[in-house]
Amino acid sequence: MTAALLSADKRDALQELVNIGMGAAGAALAKALGAFVQLAVPGVDLLDRRRVATLLDDGSWANQDVEAVRQPFFGAFMGESVMVFDGHTHVELCELLGYGPDAGAAERQEALLDMANVVIGACVNGIAEPLNEAISFAPTTRLGGRAEMHSLLSRGPDVLGQGLVVNVDFKLEGRAFLSRVLVFLPEHSIARIDQALTRLLDGVSAG
Repeated sequence: MTAALLSADKRDALQELVNIGMGAAGAALAKALGAFVQLAVPGVDLLDRRRVATLLDDGSWANQDVEAVRQPFFGAFMGESVMVFDGHTHVELCELLGYGPDAGAAERQEALLDMANVVIGACVNGIAEPLNEAISFAPTTRLGGRAEMHSLLSRGPDVLGQGLVVNVDFKLEGRAFLSRVLVFLPEHSIARIDQALTRLLDGVSAG
């Protein structure tokens, strides 16, 4: 089976789960920062892994310096998550988290890692929990900028494979804060998700 073979009903169901998961992530971000969060409509696209980083090459992200945090996940299905921050976001993030204006490099990195852990966890669990699938997370790690992202996504066992890519932008009302979450689900994970969606939709039909 390939990701392209997800039926229309299953793609719609997955899109709804993604919407719910991203909504939960936005709520978690708003709670952590004490600010209203604006979310773009989440995208769910079939892409080659190497093209994931190109999602930052146009639109409002095209000319931005970025900082990225990586968090792989595994379990019932596995994949790769990256939370990308505008390169200037750490200043506002440290301020909102109460680090103060004199926060150093260690505090800035801690703020990015902690925030990515909260948001990525909410995003991925928003997909997994309704499917009754258990997911574990590796620790968040600082990935760096665009070059490091392209390097990461150009290696590994899934480099030549297609998968589903979930992406959504987060903004804070009245702030310069801008971030994007990218979740890559490789083909073998889509097969597991397809089975879980079958169970979910069969249960809805039976109800």
